[in-house]
Amino acid sequence: MMHRLNAILLIIAIGCAWAVVTSQHVARKLYGDLEREQKSAHQLEVEYGQLLLEQSTWGAHAVIERSAAARLGMHVPDPVQIQVVTPKGGT
Repeated sequence: MMHRLNAILLIIAIGCAWAVVTSQHVARKLYGDLEREQKSAHQLEVEYGQLLLEQSTWGAHAVIERSAAARLGMHVPDPVQIQVVTPKGGT
């Protein structure tokens, strides 16, 4: 009777130890995934900031171009009107 009880307790102890090891492994894996996702989120935030800056730059360019056209009557010349000038001695 006592040997049987000891065997059952041993099996329960091994099962609990296995459960602890498995749960620690899963927790470490999930923590690694969390770290990767946080790094990815940070990179996306940086990229979003850069895109906002680029958008504001393009927006400012469009505002300036509209203002130049409306107030000063300026426009982009046709390609046939554009002449490229190179300095003397240049390549």
